[in-house]
Amino acid sequence: MQQRILSTEIEPGQRVNESQLADELGLSRTPVREALLRLEGQGWVRFDHGRGFVVTPLSADEIRETYPIIAQLEQLAVTTTGQALRTLAPVLGKINREFADSAEPGRSHELDARFHRTLVSRCGNGRLIALLARQWQTLRRYEHFYMTDAADHRRSAEQHAAIIAAIEAGDLVAAAEKLVDNTVGSMYVLLDRLG
Repeated sequence: MQQRILSTEIEPGQRVNESQLADELGLSRTPVREALLRLEGQGWVRFDHGRGFVVTPLSADEIRETYPIIAQLEQLAVTTTGQALRTLAPVLGKINREFADSAEPGRSHELDARFHRTLVSRCGNGRLIALLARQWQTLRRYEHFYMTDAADHRRSAEQHAAIIAAIEAGDLVAAAEKLVDNTVGSMYVLLDRLG
């Protein structure tokens, strides 16, 4: 179901036909309804009385509210990791090379998410990582949408490379600033696309 929403096979604002979906998947309506309720909890769908479940439209407000939170949390994670972050530079470089070479939006999003998760993974603050994970989940649809544009994808790969270079130089302040630019830059691109 998530993949159908991400690929816009089921578009934002479109009604989800539970019976048809259950038939297509060869399931009863109960597991389909349970999956839809989980997606509702994640903000991907909402229940409208009289219409059933509807894919939640992409929202400029959600973009404006969430990306700055992620930027600040990631910045905190990077600056509190300290010089141990340098040990991640080779792994981050490998992920970013795969990301730069990826032409499929779903794969690109997966690699971008892995890059960001790896970047904050050594901060030593489980609560901070959990907060980030919840915010990243909120933006999953937006990031997939972002990755559909080759120029934006290329710009992200270049920004990732600049973050890695700052880490390799031991300049965590610059790395954190470049990370904020990467995250907030995505916000502005998406807001522009949504009009």
